[in-house]
Amino acid sequence: MAHVDLGAVANHLFEGFLAPLVLGGEMKPGRPIGARAALALGRDRTLTDIDLASRVELARTRVARRLTPRDRVDLATEAEWALAATLHDVVQSTHPGFDSAFRRSAPHRLLTLALAALERVPSPTSVGDALSRHTWFSRLFEMQRVDTTVRWWVGSSTFLGESPPARLMAWPELRRVRVETSPRTVMDLPSAGSAVDASMFTATMTAFLAKTPLTDLATLHREAPAFGWSGATLGLVGTAPGRTLAMRALAQAPRETVDQRLGRATRLLVEGQAMTARVALDLLAERAICDAESVPSKGDPPAPKDVLDDAGYARCLGAAAACRELRTRGTGFSEHDRAELLARLAAASSPAAEAVLTGLPPRG
Repeated sequence: MAHVDLGAVANHLFEGFLAPLVLGGEMKPGRPIGARAALALGRDRTLTDIDLASRVELARTRVARRLTPRDRVDLATEAEWALAATLHDVVQSTHPGFDSAFRRSAPHRLLTLALAALERVPSPTSVGDALSRHTWFSRLFEMQRVDTTVRWWVGSSTFLGESPPARLMAWPELRRVRVETSPRTVMDLPSAGSAVDASMFTATMTAFLAKTPLTDLATLHREAPAFGWSGATLGLVGTAPGRTLAMRALAQAPRETVDQRLGRATRLLVEGQAMTARVALDLLAERAICDAESVPSKGDPPAPKDVLDDAGYARCLGAAAACRELRTRGTGFSEHDRAELLARLAAASSPAAEAVLTGLPPRG
C-alpha cells in the first residue's frame, strides 16, 4: 500500500462524502477505497480543509446535543474513518457504471471487501463511543440519488445520478421537452440501474449498522434493512446511560412505527434467543413507565386485546415488564405514585403479555 496516498484518499473521502453526509449537500464519491486502505485511513490523519472540518464538528455537536448535553465532539477515530470508507464503498457498489458485461463482478467484490473490513472494525467500547459514531452517520438513510429522465418529441434519455447535458434542455417549447426527476433512497439503489445483489447489499448495510448501534436504534423506523436486536444494540441498552440515549433517540421518531419495529424485533428475540430478551424488555419497560407517567389521572387506557400486533406486543410486554419491576423494586417513586403507575400499567398490559414474561428464563 506504499504507493497509495492515504492522505489524499482521506481528504477526498471527507470533502466529497463524509462532510456532505453530516452537513447535507451534494455528495461526490470517488474511486473505491478497499478494505486495507479503509482500515489504515485514520492513522495520524490531518485534514486540509480546516473550515469544512470546523463546520462538520459543529453539526456533529448539534446531533449529540439532541440526545445529551455536550459542548464538543472528538475528532474521528480510526474506527470511524474505517466505517466512513466502508460505507463509501458500499454506496459505490450500486454505481450504474458497473452494470456492463465486463464489470458486473465488481459490486460483489466491493461488498465482500466491505464485509471483511467491517469484521475488523471494533464495536463501540463505551456509550460515548456509540454516540460519537452516531454523530457521523445519523443521516445515513437520508442519502439519495436523483435520476433524471428527459423526454422530447422524438425520444428520451435517462441519467442516473447525473445532470442532463444542456443541449438536451435547449428549445424546450419547440422540442416539447419534459423533465422528470426520481429521487432514489440508498436502499432503493440496488434496484435502480445497478448490478449489485440486493440481498447482499442489505446484509452489508445490516453489518454496518451493527458497528454504530445508536444509529441502528435511532433509525429503526426505516423500511430496510429491517431492525433486529443485535449484540451491539442489546449491549448499548443494557447500560443505564445507553438506554437513556436510546430512549431519547426513539422519542424523535414516529411513535407507532417505533412500537411496531420494537415489537417485531422483540418477538423474534423472545422466540429465538430468550436468554437475552430481558435486556430488550428493560427498554420496553422504561418506555411503558414514561407513557404511564404522562397519562392524565382520568381515564386509564382500555385493556388491549390478547391477540397482539407488533406495536401492541411492544406496548403490552413493556407494561407487563414494568409492573413486575415496580412490584419487586419500585425505587424512586412514592407509595402513592407507585400505586398509580401500577394501576395504569396493569390496564395497558394483557394476559398474553403476562404469559410471555412467565415463559422467559429468569434474569441471570
